[in-house]
Amino acid sequence: MSAQIWAIAVVGIVVLAAACLETFRSRCARRLALHPSGTSGHLPTRGEDPYILYFTGDSCTVCRTHQEPALAKLGDVRIDKVDAVAERSLADRFHVYTLPTTVVMAPDGHAVHVNYGYAPAPKLERQLAEARGRSLSTATA
Repeated sequence: MSAQIWAIAVVGIVVLAAACLETFRSRCARRLALHPSGTSGHLPTRGEDPYILYFTGDSCTVCRTHQEPALAKLGDVRIDKVDAVAERSLADRFHVYTLPTTVVMAPDGHAVHVNYGYAPAPKLERQLAEARGRSLSTATA
């Protein structure tokens, strides 16, 4: 019985460590996105509406089968497709190690949300609405 308790403890520690690592990685990506100075990646030009940076790759099956159909459901939203290998400096800026990765950008060029892995259309719609609200509140302040 003692060996089983140790095994459960080890599994718990591994799961906790993985969760902490993912939280750290997400916070680092958000911090770098919010403070662009000193990075070499080039962001697309700014507009009036929020947009999505969509990081993908040639060998990403989930990108083609799940993420691209979800992005197509968003309607008239600007989506900048980025090859994570060809644009490595931009991918590094958002700590893109998982494909697909979607980044919801505010009109002012700041990242509002970073989604590692598949992000369904309803989630992206909520994030875009939040980015729109953020741009309205900063525009009227």
